[in-house]
Amino acid sequence: MNFGLAIEEFRRYLRLNGYRKNTVHCYIEGVTNTLKDKDLDNLTQRDLDDISIELRDKGRSPNTIRLRHASINLFCKEILKREDLYLYIPRQEKTIKNTIPPDEMERILEAAKKKSKLDYAVHLTLLDEALRRSEVCNLNLDDVNFATLELYLRDSKTGNDIVTMTTRVADAIKDYILYERKPADDNDQALFISKRGKRIGGSFVAKHVKARAAEVGIKTRVHPQRFRTTSITHLLNNKVNPISVQHHARHAGLRQTMEYDRPTQQDMKVDIERVFVKKKLLDDEDRIKASVDKYFKGEITKDELQTLLDVLRPKQLKPEGEFSGYQ
Repeated sequence: MNFGLAIEEFRRYLRLNGYRKNTVHCYIEGVTNTLKDKDLDNLTQRDLDDISIELRDKGRSPNTIRLRHASINLFCKEILKREDLYLYIPRQEKTIKNTIPPDEMERILEAAKKKSKLDYAVHLTLLDEALRRSEVCNLNLDDVNFATLELYLRDSKTGNDIVTMTTRVADAIKDYILYERKPADDNDQALFISKRGKRIGGSFVAKHVKARAAEVGIKTRVHPQRFRTTSITHLLNNKVNPISVQHHARHAGLRQTMEYDRPTQQDMKVDIERVFVKKKLLDDEDRIKASVDKYFKGEITKDELQTLLDVLRPKQLKPEGEFSGYQ
């Protein structure tokens, strides 16, 4: 079987069965990079196993291996008609949802605001609307409803959807459209246009996000996906109803949303202190007051109170005859 013809048949199959544009691209790339030099008519399970071993030897992440295995399995089943060929798909690796601290995010937004109205509008839209960079790039003028404060997403990773637009995003977009948006073609409906007059792409967004972070001295890697992660985490940390956050993030299930529920380090410090320290040690002064109250209520004897005081107060801090006043 000719590989070129086979890959075109695979592309056709994916498109006919409703696979999204990015998925089609990833599946075609996965099969091409692994099977283009193989004899498809005489492909064996050992050949596939060798491919899997090679991916692991190269240090590919479990999630990358999952995608590659899935594309190969589907290709073998639907195009080669070889259901006997199959690669195990490893469990999805749970990734750490790194967020951008509030103070750093404010500095990034301030730098974007100084750079240009386009930069500021793009950064705000990424953050407030929890959009993926492809979704920001694909926005058109008629996808923005200023009357209802809504953004319409068309043919995104999660299909067609609507997200609530914050007033500051609406103001930033209005400002950009009024003063900076200059398409090379007046009929171009793209919302965000580069200086060249064309729709911005994913590399444009990534480059500008990285540049603004570097300008304000942030050393950690900052990319568009971290804006989305930060947005979802920030909403959950501020006690927004998780179901509302799920809808805003356009997650298929609540479980996926709750993976972003990561309290700030300060919140964690307070909670851990409360549970493991304050609860365990409970302020000695509070215990002393409670013990004295029990004594005056007749719930414990003088000797029992003295014993409690001996335990709760360090001996060096107790003056001689401390309890004499209660005799």
